[in-house]
Amino acid sequence: MSERFSRYFAETVVLISVEWERERNLMTAAWVIPLSSNPPLVGVAISPLRYTHQFLERSREFGLNILSTEQVELSQYAGTTSGREEDKFSKGIFAVEPPQKIRAPLIAGCFATMECKLADSFTTGDHTLFVGEVLEIKVNKGKSPLLLHEGGYYRLGELLGRYHS
Repeated sequence: MSERFSRYFAETVVLISVEWERERNLMTAAWVIPLSSNPPLVGVAISPLRYTHQFLERSREFGLNILSTEQVELSQYAGTTSGREEDKFSKGIFAVEPPQKIRAPLIAGCFATMECKLADSFTTGDHTLFVGEVLEIKVNKGKSPLLLHEGGYYRLGELLGRYHS
């Protein structure tokens, strides 16, 4: 299949932040999904070709930073610059918040940040699904999450109804 099927999903834009032996990196990730409420688990699919992949395997923890609508440029920069070639944190583009339970830095100004420890991982096609247990969460209710759909960035729009379980 030559067409990239994933572009038809509306996805929350997330930066995955990692630290290993005092070296930090982050990457833009759209393939992120909640997996469980009890315990709180989240999954993130990362290609083994990505620099962040080896950091996460070694450190066994990561920051999950759900970008706000004011952070489009952060997504673009993190998603188009390789951490192998450039220290993304050295440019002063990312304001950092100290984590409470992990070593990986958190990005300031996000809609939400989550501190995760690696609970499991397994290969799914050409990606590794990393399962993180959420240890800490911070939500900025004054912000709106950044969404990606068909290559464009969006904000949440009109409420059409509520889900009833």
